[in-house]
This record gives sequence, C-alpha cells and structure tokens, in this order.
Amino acid sequence: MPSVQRVPTFEQRHSIEELIGIRRDMLRYARSFPPGAERNQRRQIALSLRALFKNKDWLDAHTWEGAALLTDPLRLSSERG
Repeated sequence: MPSVQRVPTFEQRHSIEELIGIRRDMLRYARSFPPGAERNQRRQIALSLRALFKNKDWLDAHTWEGAALLTDPLRLSSERG
C-alpha cells in the first residue's frame, strides 16, 4: 500500500515573514539588555532561528508555505515518477 505523507492539522505553523519578524524582534529585544547572560540568550535564539531558515526540511515542516508544498498534488505526483 502506498504511503501518504499527511501534514497534521494541529501543529502551529507560521509564515516565513512572521518568523523573520520574530527573529528581528528578538534581536531588538536583546539590544535592550546590558551585556550579559540575558542578552546572550536572546541573541542565541535569533541565531538559532537564522540557522533554521537555511534548513529546507525544517521550513517545509513548520511554515504555511512548506505545508502547501507538501500537500500539493502536482508535486507529489512528479516525485513518484
């Protein structure tokens, strides 16, 4: 029986623009703290988001744009060959 890849509907998804905004806000928030552990933690979150933006599999799994690609019948039929 062929396996069908389904996207769960209960997962929270974001648009890529929304994730970029979250990263930008995190960097701005970090700048409001004096140098130290709290500031570094916020900067680390922003750096981690930037790394995730470069991971296509993660973007496909966590963004609306990726969900649309995963459920696109034309894309799925072309992958099967």
